[in-house]
Amino acid sequence: MSHPPVPPVPPEPHGQPQQQSGPYGQPYPHQPGPYGQQIPQGVGYGAQNPYAQPYPQPPLQAPVQTGPGGPGGPGGPSGKRRRLVVVLGSVVAALLVIGVGAVALLSGDQGSERADGKTKGTPRSASPKPTGTKGTELFQVAAPKEGEDEYVQTPGAWVTSRYFASGEKNAVTGYDLATGRRAWTIPLSGGLCGASRDITGSGLVAVVFHATKDTHNSLCSRFAVIDVNKGATVWEKPIVDKSISLGLGLNVAISDSVAAAGWPSGSAGFTTSGGAPLWVAPAQGCAQEEHLGGRKLLTLAYCQTSAGMRFRVGEHDPRTGKATWTYQVPKARGAWLVSSEPLVLGLVQSEDGLDAEQLVTVSDQGKVESTVELGDDYVAGCGETGACAATVVAGNTAYIGTDPHSYTTGNKITAFDLRTGKPLRSFDATDKSTWVPLRADGKALIALQTAEPTTPARVLRLDPGTSQATKLLEMPNELAVNSMLHSMISKDGEDPALYEDGQLFLHDAGAYQAAVNPMTLAFSNR
Repeated sequence: MSHPPVPPVPPEPHGQPQQQSGPYGQPYPHQPGPYGQQIPQGVGYGAQNPYAQPYPQPPLQAPVQTGPGGPGGPGGPSGKRRRLVVVLGSVVAALLVIGVGAVALLSGDQGSERADGKTKGTPRSASPKPTGTKGTELFQVAAPKEGEDEYVQTPGAWVTSRYFASGEKNAVTGYDLATGRRAWTIPLSGGLCGASRDITGSGLVAVVFHATKDTHNSLCSRFAVIDVNKGATVWEKPIVDKSISLGLGLNVAISDSVAAAGWPSGSAGFTTSGGAPLWVAPAQGCAQEEHLGGRKLLTLAYCQTSAGMRFRVGEHDPRTGKATWTYQVPKARGAWLVSSEPLVLGLVQSEDGLDAEQLVTVSDQGKVESTVELGDDYVAGCGETGACAATVVAGNTAYIGTDPHSYTTGNKITAFDLRTGKPLRSFDATDKSTWVPLRADGKALIALQTAEPTTPARVLRLDPGTSQATKLLEMPNELAVNSMLHSMISKDGEDPALYEDGQLFLHDAGAYQAAVNPMTLAFSNR
């Protein structure tokens, strides 16, 4: 049974296109959820939504009155947050002068052998332990060549106990953690369009890619789950909704049970284990969906309600694809999913906001438990692929860094209590550098210190109990290395940075027309 389309949504700010809805599928019955919300009748996951979306969008951003979005795509702006930073001219000049030298100094053969025939990284056991804090280059991968009018994307970076894997041109490739050598490559039918930030406990990741290598004329219509530990494709399925087009505004996520993709006016979900289709369109009455992976998969949708268009969070039943509960988000102009346990949302209220201005924690009873006011002082990193990449949630604590606003001063990372919304502790960056949250380590935080002209990049562990910052890994303090790392370390989580057991991995997700840095760079203290 089909239903009439929802009335068109007015044009969105920041150059966003008009959102329209298409026909949707069958309803599912009323069912109360853990967030105190009844699921309205007629909200289901079903029929194909044929509305094509030709333009990129910022993250789940609302229309003029008050919807979801994501990263940019081929040939267009990405909607990435860009902060204004005042940089001293002499420092800029120094970095520009050594830029070419940095490439020459660090150049290599995609993790194989050095020019002298020695392997990059001494062979070691399958699970070696860090031996100190001094890091040396493990491997690097050159940026892919882009032809004329070609746009190459390489999203996705993941690490397991055996391999680091990342997106490459028309492929996903894994590298051995012990030697830095290329271990396996999975060729794809075309270029990557999007990839999950998450990796499951068993080493599974999700990717969406073009049907052919002609990225200008083929759709992002292939969805696959890849086993990083085995270097093999678990399954590959088509995305039947042609509105996915070239993948503009695409968001990809995976949990132990569900793998999904969302894009302006479209959504598709599959079982993680076998690729059985769970839904092929947004919920009825919803114009768009974005997904957050992890232990479970949550969906943020922009939907028609009795009070007008509103954001709504829900969880899919991994057996049927239907929602098991929903929660209507407080009115906002833009929204992002930050965390599922606890449920934390990033919200923006101002008309020109490009990043989250508030973190809102929702209790299991569906009540707003706390609100953290971020304003324009903090860099949440929201807006790339439906997540807030520069915000780390560890239990009831959220870690988020400030915007230094100036090259002559460092920033700080503040730990907020998500039960009260109040700051618990702040960590001031040293050496006029910027500290970027990477991931939780128990109740503590793993952070990355940016490289400056005379200061190396470092990986740190910040302990909220003792206020201590412990150095875990320090990169070589060389001007050329510092220059390269200064440009490769993303302060808003735009490009992946991963740290595990004494090894740091930096990966550039795309746009290589004028690339001088490698696509991937890895350091190790093993």
